[in-house]
Amino acid sequence: MKKVLSACLFLLPLISAAQYYSTGQDPASLHWRQIKTPAFRLIYPESFGNSSQYFANILNLLPDAETKTLHSKVPRIPVILHTQSAQSNGVTVWAPKRIELYPCPPQTLYPEEWLEQLSIHEYRHAVQISKLNRGFTKALYCIFGEQATGAVLGLFIPPWFMEGDAVCTETALTNSGRGRTYAFENILRAQLLEKRIYRYDKAVLGSYRTFIPDQYELGYPLVAETRKVYGPQVWNTPLDRSAKLPFMVVPFSSGIHHETGLTKTKLYRKMLEDLQTEWRKQDDSTRLTGYAPVTRRNPRNFSNYQNPILLNDTLVVSQKQSMDDPDRLVSVNRRTGREKNLLTLGPSSEESLSTGGNYAAWTEFRSHPRWQNKSYSVIRIYDAGARKAFNLTHRSRYFAPALSPDGSRVAAVFLDPENRCSIDILEVPGGRLLRRNTLARNQMALLPNWSPDGKELVMTVLTEKGKTLAAMDPESGRLTGYLPSGFTEIFGTSYFHDHHIFFSADYSGIENLYALDTLTGRVFQVTSARFSATDPDFTSSMDTLVYSDYTSDGMMIVQAPIDTAAWIPLEQVKNYNTGLADTLAAQEKLNLQDTILKKNLYRLYSDSLSVPGSDPAGSIAFPTRKYSKILNLFNPHSWAPASFDLNNLTLHPGVMVLMQNALSTTFASAGFDYNVNEETGKFFANLSYQGLYPVFDLSFSIGNRAGYTIIEPDHEQVRFTWQELNFSAAVSIPWDFSTGKYYRTLSPSFGTSLIQVNHLASTPENFTSGLIESLDYRLSFAQYFRQAVRDIYPRWGQALNFTFRNTPFSKNNLGSILETDLTLYFPGLFRHHSLWMYGGYQYLYEPSVSNYRFADLINYPRGYSDLRNQSVYSLMFNYMLPLFSPDWSVGSVLYFKRFKLNLFFDYAEGFNQDALNVYQSAGAELTTDVHLLRFLYPFELGLRTIYLPRTNSWEFQFLYAIRY
Repeated sequence: MKKVLSACLFLLPLISAAQYYSTGQDPASLHWRQIKTPAFRLIYPESFGNSSQYFANILNLLPDAETKTLHSKVPRIPVILHTQSAQSNGVTVWAPKRIELYPCPPQTLYPEEWLEQLSIHEYRHAVQISKLNRGFTKALYCIFGEQATGAVLGLFIPPWFMEGDAVCTETALTNSGRGRTYAFENILRAQLLEKRIYRYDKAVLGSYRTFIPDQYELGYPLVAETRKVYGPQVWNTPLDRSAKLPFMVVPFSSGIHHETGLTKTKLYRKMLEDLQTEWRKQDDSTRLTGYAPVTRRNPRNFSNYQNPILLNDTLVVSQKQSMDDPDRLVSVNRRTGREKNLLTLGPSSEESLSTGGNYAAWTEFRSHPRWQNKSYSVIRIYDAGARKAFNLTHRSRYFAPALSPDGSRVAAVFLDPENRCSIDILEVPGGRLLRRNTLARNQMALLPNWSPDGKELVMTVLTEKGKTLAAMDPESGRLTGYLPSGFTEIFGTSYFHDHHIFFSADYSGIENLYALDTLTGRVFQVTSARFSATDPDFTSSMDTLVYSDYTSDGMMIVQAPIDTAAWIPLEQVKNYNTGLADTLAAQEKLNLQDTILKKNLYRLYSDSLSVPGSDPAGSIAFPTRKYSKILNLFNPHSWAPASFDLNNLTLHPGVMVLMQNALSTTFASAGFDYNVNEETGKFFANLSYQGLYPVFDLSFSIGNRAGYTIIEPDHEQVRFTWQELNFSAAVSIPWDFSTGKYYRTLSPSFGTSLIQVNHLASTPENFTSGLIESLDYRLSFAQYFRQAVRDIYPRWGQALNFTFRNTPFSKNNLGSILETDLTLYFPGLFRHHSLWMYGGYQYLYEPSVSNYRFADLINYPRGYSDLRNQSVYSLMFNYMLPLFSPDWSVGSVLYFKRFKLNLFFDYAEGFNQDALNVYQSAGAELTTDVHLLRFLYPFELGLRTIYLPRTNSWEFQFLYAIRY
């Protein structure tokens, strides 16, 4: 039994993380509808109704197509569309099971309709997880519900496989996908050619020392190369063994060994060695063009200088991402390389920077203060003369703003909640809408840019036939295509140069700059980069080209003279890519975009926005009906023959059921909990409803409690019990006012707690009885500067809390407690060091001695506990610094990413009437971020050493936490 409980305790952090995973809520005013197909339950806002039939038919194509190489039967799964968000994303969760999609397409869209590519990727995750729900895991499901499948997934299936396999699927079943986007392989290819193959733990679990490709960039080539060598069915056995034999130490690795003769780590190295060999052949066949660097490479601080734009002939403005700093807008002197920080950016799109006149423009995301699934994309303007930034738009859905050459206008892509696309022309600096040019239903404009005379806009246009370069007359909205539409990827912003349009494309198997001659229609390769060349701009004399060039240390700004004689005609360009995507497509033997039904759906969608039920190509007119929020309020998804607290990660004997509905508005749990220490049990129920503007939390429990009393004269301890009924209710508003470089949150709350104490036969006469009622008031505010990857704490920040509790109406008057505290964060002496201080004050009023007392809210100095003072002042000083990031592996058991040291001094003064109590402590906390058994989330483990001057003694405490 102890072994089972230990296993459950190890699973508990994972279960709690998966259990209540929520992307947030949509506005309460939304009305929802639903379509049920044999495989899906599509839940969408009414405003998306015109597109719902088209999307439902697309979803209907996926089950047969996506289970050919990974055999699985997927139960009907909810698919929720969050159309009010300006973010582009998707997530598949299994406790409760659902797919959540954010339909707003990004400007970095590859040549495929966004919702289609998103649903193909996310449904593959549903296939993967469903395949785990068999054998022994199926038995676990009967005992624990959906959380059991999620736990097996988190413990045994590496994220690189999950994401890599999904990218393989999106690539193999379409004409596009990230696997056909050669820039997608840049990071891993550059690492293997310029650096080395990192150890498995470092590649999978990350590093604070070295930049590492993410699970998508590592996973796709690893999964695809394995399929290429061992066949398309190779990944079935590892998943089958993980499902049927999860009690094995390494079932996934065992399945890999069964299919390939290699362990998981040896397969990783062999596949990367094979890729390294293929990429070296490609590298040897590539004749590079020369350039002069503007920015310097720094192997210790991977940095991306994106979208370099000339503000004038000397200064280049760029969006900079690095491991040492939050994202910034910087200017770089292209002659000296000297760099200057202009401002820290908020969350922004990667491809959104432009300049014109004395301005620079980009977009940043803004969240709705209350609804996490409602967000905006606003245009920000930096005035170089005034050296300040301002919002040109508010609560908008604008993307890729392009300033006109004189800076008086900005052209931006506008997307409505149904993804209808327009090019809007706005006035600068006022932001007034001058003109809206709406594109056809099946057209998506990407990354517009002005001609030098400000009379034309050039952009990439996406249709069902792929991407093309086109020009728009901003006055009439008329589009003129320059290239045949196709599925060769066209990247980034395009630029005019004389009678040429410069753009980035994949023709050579490497992302390079190309020039389209608008007079002849011919295309020429301008650069031949080792990894990637993108985002061109030109000096005013039009004789020097400035662009971004990718290296293993990041995207660097470079410059080169324009030499038309060295340009290579497109018909002479050779593609030396490894062809992984073609191998995957040949294995699947199905392209969803080429099916008659898909082509017919696109035509109907573009023309009439409807799908007739009698269409000969097989489209279906699915019945739609209202989605009732009330009838779908509760959704039990997991249960357990135990009771655990998700907040405190405690486990007790008992039974419980967990609920979360599809819209993540209702969270509930109920069951029976047995307290081992007191040997008593209680029934409990908890409910949190977050579908209205305020959040409502309710909690109820009833059962027995136990304690001990002392019998004189022998000081004998006698156990007694009493019955206790607890009810609490609270209302709060979790506001999020984050903008730009600061996270800002504000949360007021009010609650009440009722405790009814009833005596039993063994309860002493003098023990509290009757009703205890308390009122609770709380206000929390926090503001933090955005952190860099290597930061431990924010460089600047403030957190203020105010709490007051009293019992004004209770027969059992417990008095009142008032507490307020302030935490401040400051930069340390060196980079990534942090000085943070805590100050708090608490006043406690207790009119009489009672068995029930308010718990302390203030932090006492470390090393002290169970103190009681009428009033307390508390101060804490901490200096946190990173020691080193070793990336040490101890077999497959431990992987140490970083060691940290915190030096502290704590001081408090407590007052009881006229008595003064002084508490002091000082010491150090040595901690490490470590992954156990290659578990995805790191644990923070360490030792605290405390010196207590009052007693001249030392204490030692073991520290542990898990970092989600």
